[in-house]
Amino acid sequence: MGELLLCSHELAFVPYYIDSIALNVYSLEELCYYLIDNTDLIEPSFMDAELIDWIRRDLKLPSLAGQLEEQKAAGGSLLEFVLVLISGCNYCTEEEVNRIKEILTDFENKSEAECKKIRADRLLQKKRYHAAILEYKRLLAFPQITKNFAGNICHNMGTAYARLFSFREAADCYEKAYKMNQNPLSLQQEKIALQLEKGAVPRNKAEDTDLLTMKERLSEWKEGYRKSCR
Repeated sequence: MGELLLCSHELAFVPYYIDSIALNVYSLEELCYYLIDNTDLIEPSFMDAELIDWIRRDLKLPSLAGQLEEQKAAGGSLLEFVLVLISGCNYCTEEEVNRIKEILTDFENKSEAECKKIRADRLLQKKRYHAAILEYKRLLAFPQITKNFAGNICHNMGTAYARLFSFREAADCYEKAYKMNQNPLSLQQEKIALQLEKGAVPRNKAEDTDLLTMKERLSEWKEGYRKSCR
């Protein structure tokens, strides 16, 4: 994880694999580190029997595993489950616990589709563009989403493609977005993406830009790009 963690419990010989970010964790502290850094990506599926079994068997924490089983059996929320989990060690600070509470409470007040979009948007913000695109595509197949909501999804998927320099795909997404939500920003971004795809404007891959903003000749579009996530 790129950081030295002081573990107060025994390390697991067999790691727990977190599929969403392809990560192996060997301790409760590492698991808490993951929760702090990826709270906005955690879904209810995190509360699975495999995790509880790993905590009991490999971390040798039967009491904590029992508490988690009770929460799961009682139909407890994801927030309640996570709070029980992080209470098993003293890794998280009070500030970090409060942040986890705030994020997960926010999810509880939203629909499943809204929660999934938030998670996809966070992947976009974390520059995990391919993962974000995959989640946006899944969201578009989600039942009973509104036309405007689908337009916002397409817009943000276009932004993910643009950051990958896939300007043709970006333009297509922005076009679909505008047809659904009539957002002028989507139309503007489509025009920019088409110009970039045709090579009408030089590409700038500067790492210090938040999006695909171009020096000088694209300076007037910088603000629009920064606000392009709907």
